[in-house]
Amino acid sequence: MFTRLVLFLLVALGGAGLAIQMAWNARLRTSTGSPVLTTMISVFVTLLSLVLLWISGATNRGSIPAFNSVPKWAWFGGVFAAYYLVASLIAIPKLGAAVVFSLVIAGQMVAALILDSTGAFGVAQISLNTSRVLGTALLLIGVILIQRH
Repeated sequence: MFTRLVLFLLVALGGAGLAIQMAWNARLRTSTGSPVLTTMISVFVTLLSLVLLWISGATNRGSIPAFNSVPKWAWFGGVFAAYYLVASLIAIPKLGAAVVFSLVIAGQMVAALILDSTGAFGVAQISLNTSRVLGTALLLIGVILIQRH
């Protein structure tokens, strides 16, 4: 069983990996000349990596549910991944990685607070409180400070 600290570290490592991924993808974009083609290559490599992990048996293999057994919106999370990748590939050469990622984190935090406070899409409902709002406000202040040259 994972401890809370191990989960924190794994997620932080995933975040660091996203920054590296965007740097690598930004370099690939200079060669392909297209943020969409670069995203397609990245998604293909992601799919290949997941297939290898899946067939290794390192995780539960699960099963594909019947289409009507889950809400229709639940099938379309990948749309946001595609949007995020393309938007980031367009923005990084103009804004830099730190600004892009600070904006990504700010957007994630605002959306996460809304999801938590409303319980939308089956997320566990967690009430807004002063520390959560203050923490998000400090992150947004950080975005403003990071984007200033």
